Amino acid sequence: RVADSAAFLHLDLAVENGTGGLAPARPLTWQVEYPGQDPEAQKDKLVWEIQVSERDVRALVPLVQELEILNTAPLTGVPRAVPVKLVAVEAGGGVAELTEPPGCESADKQVLQVSGTPGESRGARGARVDFWSRRLHASLRFTVWAPLLPLRVQLGDTALEQVRGWRLPGGPESAPAEAEEPGEEAERRARGCRPQYQRTALRVLAHFVAHPLDGGRHLAYLPGPDWLLDVTHLVAGRTRVQDPRVA
Repeated sequence: RVADSAAFLHLDLAVENGTGGLAPARPLTWQVEYPGQDPEAQKDKLVWEIQVSERDVRALVPLVQELEILNTAPLTGVPRAVPVKLVAVEAGGGVAELTEPPGCESADKQVLQVSGTPGESRGARGARVDFWSRRLHASLRFTVWAPLLPLRVQLGDTALEQVRGWRLPGGPESAPAEAEEPGEEAERRARGCRPQYQRTALRVLAHFVAHPLDGGRHLAYLPGPDWLLDVTHLVAGRTRVQDPRVA
């Protein structure tokens, strides 16, 4: 049976002139020696950190408006930023802003980046971000949905033909060899025509998924595996035809 713990050290600390709102830390190194122990024997040293503050801060609380993120950065190249505010909760229930910059780190940088260049490549449920300020620690867990590549391209009509009997004014074959007067150019454009082809609507669709944190292959789909989200407006500026001579 383990005996009840007993107090063996009592410290009284006196602080002069306050701390100016800061929380300075001082290390205290100590070790335990027993009677009859070899003075030259190696002893384990323990290090304590004593902090002095005018406020009795008990907890660090991160505040965020959303814990579910739709990450469109892989499609647009623009980072999806979610601001987080950290506050300190004092013993009496008071809330105050931190006086020093806190630290933060993402547990999985492939899912979430806390700063810098975006490098997220996948989504996940329960992605953890840790925050700390001196001895206080806190964390948040996010659900991140990321597009599943490759994207799907949907065409209204996959066979486009020339519209017979319908031609449009102008065309590369009617380009002038030398500069013309404005009146002559208008007359030339009226005589020159180019073929008109059928058009079709194009949509770009994507699944948004979250990977399990345990490394498994079972994906969670937003809002379900039978749903595809229309991302045409996000990728329209970066969409190109492989052969512009054809379409």
